[in-house]
Amino acid sequence: MAERLVQKVQVPALPIPKAGPLKEYLDALNNILRLFFNLLSSGINSVFGEYGGRFIESPNAKFFSTVDQNASVINTAYALQFENTYLGEAISVTGSPKTRITPTHSGVYNFELSVELTSSSASAKEASFWVRRSGVDIANTGRLHVVSGSGGVDDFGYSFTIDVQAGQYIELMWATDDLNITVDYQAAASPRPAVPSTLVTVTFVSALPETLPTP
Repeated sequence: MAERLVQKVQVPALPIPKAGPLKEYLDALNNILRLFFNLLSSGINSVFGEYGGRFIESPNAKFFSTVDQNASVINTAYALQFENTYLGEAISVTGSPKTRITPTHSGVYNFELSVELTSSSASAKEASFWVRRSGVDIANTGRLHVVSGSGGVDDFGYSFTIDVQAGQYIELMWATDDLNITVDYQAAASPRPAVPSTLVTVTFVSALPETLPTP
């Protein structure tokens, strides 16, 4: 069990009313307050107690694609699409095609991206990936991945955290210097299930900092 950092909440001892014209009223009031404090302390102690995180609902989502996503022109930016939703609590994916990952609430979010890359020629080829927020590329988020070998399949993974304000959206961009590299869906083949062409999980990390970072 982890160290308890928040002191356990104790129900206060309510004073016993003295005899008088208000005693009946005060007794009833104390009973109501006692019930309220019992419920309040139980809830707080559950949240801050052992495995208390299971009582908290926070934004989270998982989106994926079951279609092939190919570049039409080399060295051109394309947004990865996620037309299927597995989980979507206060986070949605919008647009046509569905490329814009849109949290309902402001906050810092963690993204975990997986992209299934297929090479159809032997030569080495580059695929670039980066983060775009509400149409603006975020500096220093680029990742470069090299794929080679005809018929080779390579899974690219990318993890990052980013601040997002309510109303903003995130797009995961990619480009390639060779049209012989594609983002492909792999159908189910015994004994494994299907492999999405793209898959992203999104989880809420924290509230926004007082001073937002410069993109």
